[in-house]
Amino acid sequence: MRVTYEGREIDIAELVRTIFQPAWAERYDPWFARYHRWLGEDWKLENYIRYLRTVLAQAGARLEGARVLDAGCGFGLTALFLHLLGAAEVHGLDCHAGMIRTFETYLALLNMPFRVYPRLGDVAHMPYADGYFDIVLSIEAVSHYRDVEAFLDETARVLRPGGHLIIADGNNARHAPTRRKTREIWAAFENGPATEDIHGHRVEKPFVEMRREMIAGAFPHLSAEEQDMLARGTSGLAGQEVLDAVRDYLEAGRPPGRVWDGETCPLDPVNGYYIERLLDPLELGRQIRRRGFRVTVRPYFGGARCGLVHLANELLTRPRLAPIMLRFTPSFRILARKEDG
Repeated sequence: MRVTYEGREIDIAELVRTIFQPAWAERYDPWFARYHRWLGEDWKLENYIRYLRTVLAQAGARLEGARVLDAGCGFGLTALFLHLLGAAEVHGLDCHAGMIRTFETYLALLNMPFRVYPRLGDVAHMPYADGYFDIVLSIEAVSHYRDVEAFLDETARVLRPGGHLIIADGNNARHAPTRRKTREIWAAFENGPATEDIHGHRVEKPFVEMRREMIAGAFPHLSAEEQDMLARGTSGLAGQEVLDAVRDYLEAGRPPGRVWDGETCPLDPVNGYYIERLLDPLELGRQIRRRGFRVTVRPYFGGARCGLVHLANELLTRPRLAPIMLRFTPSFRILARKEDG
């Protein structure tokens, strides 16, 4: 797939192959190759570019000349694609340091004048001026945010009047098979065992073990039994919160009461994000609407160009059908436009 960028022709597939070349990949976060392995086939890359164009068109969002924020940008390839497709500048914000370092690394190695700007940070506290962006996207990211309400508040602040918020995600809480699969993912990440593949995820170390290591490192005098008890009782906490809960136990004798119940999404205790949170698209749409947006919620049945899946996306994703059709697909899109006044 070729695009014209500032007077020169760029083959996006060739650019991706350059980014993935082994000599460069040695400098990246080890997760990069696994996370984006699907981009190794040109037809999948073309489908993803088409997916981006389609969702922007559905939202009525004009990409050409726009300032765009990719909120939860991961390794940044989507942000780069959006710039190549016409955005004047694209900012990528993510809380995962390894992802942002990788993003910065390949941009530096490409050594091209791309107006693409990675930044380590929290979508709940966006480091951007009021009304700066024309488009805010959250592509397979909102289910990882720790504070969705704060993200929506910040999005309403940084979007200009008439700007667009686009959310696309595959963790639809109204879809029963997705609920079952996601709870299996939760159990593996919280309690283990480590596994190479649980519904497409790799568990290198369970969260309870990560918390145990944090506690043992900060409080080596605690017995193994106390460390185990405190690690189990601090589920849903991250970073300093875990250590503060242990200090409260030591000072007041109150064991933390946050043992994982199997019904809530576990939190990565190091990076502070959810692994795969279930979201009700209709409730999320209501939350966005309360912040002064016009909102459309749509089920999404996949990216096929023809056949039954294409027909489903054309006919069965109309807003009036959303409450029914969201029961039959794991994925959804929310297309929102900030009111002008």
